[in-house]
Amino acid sequence: MNHLKGLFAVLLVSGIMWSGWSVYRDFLYNGQKPPESTKILNELKEKGIPDFELKDLNGNMIRLSNYKDKVVIVNFWASWCDPCVEEFPALMALVEHFKGRIVMMAISADNTEEDMKNFLKAFKVDNQNIIVMWDKEQNVAKKFGTQVLPESYILGINNKLVRKVAGVDDWSSPYAKEFFENLLMDKNP
Repeated sequence: MNHLKGLFAVLLVSGIMWSGWSVYRDFLYNGQKPPESTKILNELKEKGIPDFELKDLNGNMIRLSNYKDKVVIVNFWASWCDPCVEEFPALMALVEHFKGRIVMMAISADNTEEDMKNFLKAFKVDNQNIIVMWDKEQNVAKKFGTQVLPESYILGINNKLVRKVAGVDDWSSPYAKEFFENLLMDKNP
């Protein structure tokens, strides 16, 4: 009888150890899967930024590939997004500072065109290098893997991804200006 209890205990402990090893092995070999946004970001780095086209506020169709010769900031924002409101003046100041050498594509996720226009009116956006577009269905944002607002993608010459910035950044700081100055000097970022 004692042999039967001992055999049962050995089988029980062996089963528990086998289960633990199986879980550990799956984690070790499969790891945790990265979020979808990380997969998309890796694809953007490897395959390049997908070309897109959206209408600007004047109804003109704007294509990203038309700006291959410029440094471009693709900024996803919305008027209801408090961090976007906080960040927007610094983005405007940066674009103004570089006097046409940088273009910002400000892509709004607003629900109505009126909300978007009121936002722009409040900030007195009147710069030909700030191209405002409306991505109501967020199709372009999905191509970039954007999940939070604001989110910006810095593209070098030939629309190569240089950096992604999630959340608020001080775009008009000396560091930011130096970063863009260096990027503008590097013809093959």
